[in-house]
Parts: sequence; structure tokens; C-alpha cells
Amino acid sequence: MSSECRSAESRKMVRRCQGAGSIIFRVAWIRHRDLHILTVGTYTYTTDQRFQTSYHRDIDEWTLQIKWAQQRDAGVYECQISTQPVRSYSVNLNIVVPTATILGGPDLYVDKGSTINLTCIIKFSPEPPTHIFWYHQDKVLSEETSGGRLKFKTIKSEETKSILLIYDADLLHSGKYSCYPSNTEIASIRVHVLQGERPEAMQTNAAPAAVALASCWSCQAVRVISTMVAALVLLEACSTLLLQGCGGGGGRQEDRLRPSDPKEPQPNCVPSSSSTSSSVVGVNNGSRIAR
Repeated sequence: MSSECRSAESRKMVRRCQGAGSIIFRVAWIRHRDLHILTVGTYTYTTDQRFQTSYHRDIDEWTLQIKWAQQRDAGVYECQISTQPVRSYSVNLNIVVPTATILGGPDLYVDKGSTINLTCIIKFSPEPPTHIFWYHQDKVLSEETSGGRLKFKTIKSEETKSILLIYDADLLHSGKYSCYPSNTEIASIRVHVLQGERPEAMQTNAAPAAVALASCWSCQAVRVISTMVAALVLLEACSTLLLQGCGGGGGRQEDRLRPSDPKEPQPNCVPSSSSTSSSVVGVNNGSRIAR
């Protein structure tokens, strides 16, 4: 025989096994994961003190308890009764972790004077939390000390809901709000009370991604422009070097680029203001070379 059992993490799991109508039979609990014998009768055969068993004589029932159940405790457990043949009952234990979330998070924007509605939902909890506290920053909120501006409401069903209403929101109501159930971790949201303005942050969740994408394209454009400017500067420098020469760059380009022969006399490169004076200098230089 087998059955299903579910327990919340950090809670006590209790599993009962009906005896065979006589106390002379021994009842053992075995964990299938490692085939470890946990208990035999009222004796515990594991060093994990979270496991213990008890016998209820009036109803002939053996109970296995796991204190502070953890996720690693999930799996199949078998109760064996030492009859002939041996009778056994199996149970599959599932460990669930309750979670708390606040709708509309992580940021909520409201207008000044409006009503702030914060809803905390507790999921995957086999039983409702015994209490739920609300915090503003590090201060516990209470209806009694709010002057009628706070209202709490709890709806218990398959999913427990805790609703916090803040009437006539003021700028002082901005900040971090936290929902703290007794059986799960804390959940938080940041409230921004605005006075007429509509910041870009109030856009949908797609807005941050679009802004990031635009910023990325801007960075790429800046890199391309910087590269082009650097290339133009380098090209201008190269052109300046190539144009340096006699008379502002006369003669063929290959002649200007050709390395000069040390034995060959070099022309006297003197800039001139007119073509006539340039030709005279050329003749004079030619006369000196002829001599």
C-alpha cells in the first residue's frame, strides 16, 4: 500500500502506520533513498535526532515524526510490520517551500493623495501562516497607530493573501515595504509617491531594456566616429609628410619618395615667391654643379 504526503519545509512531518492488532509485532520505518532503517519499535536507529516514533496503544497506531523537515527529507518512506508474510505501507513525502511575493514589484509608483494597495501572496504552504507582519522601512505597521490611514485584510484559501491599504498617500509614505509571513521568507517592494510628475521609470518593464539598447547603439556610434576621426587625422599627417619637399612639392611623387644618394649633391630647397625667381635659383644651382 502506498500514499502521498506533503509537508512544508521546516515543519514537522507526521506519518502514521496502523498495526496488526497486536503489540507483539514490530514496526520498522525505512527510508528508501538509502535503505536506512530509521526506527524499529520505539527505538531510533539513526543519529539524526529529528526522527522519532511513538506507539498509540488505544488505536494500535505507530507514528513517525520528522521535526523541522527539509528538502533533502523528500522521498519514499516505508512502514514494515513483522507479520508472516511481512506487510508494508509506503508513503511518498514531498517537501514544499512556501514563498511570498508582493504584486506590482519591485517598484510601484502612485500619485500623492491616492490609495496605495499592496497585496502579498503566500504560495505552496500546506497551512496558512499564523501571522503576517507589514513593515515600512524597519518599522512595524499597525492600524492602531496610523490614525485611520492604514487598513489590513487577510484572505485565507489555497493561497493566502494579505492586503495593505494606505489611504491619502503622502510623500512620507515612499520607501521600502515588506511582507513578513510566519512560515516563509520576507518579500519587499519599493513605493514611490509622486507629486504630478511622470518619470521614465513609470513605463513598462520593457523601457529599461529599450534604454539599455539605445545606450548600446550610442556607444557603438561614438566608437565608429572616433575611429573615423583618428583615420582622418592620420591621413592628413601622411599627406603633410608626402607634400614636404622642394618648392612646395615640385617633381614627380616617385622622385620625392626615392631615397637620396649620399654622393649626389642635394638641391638647395629655398621657397620662392614667384616662378621667375625659382628658375633663377635653378640655373644658379646648375652652374655650381657644372663647375
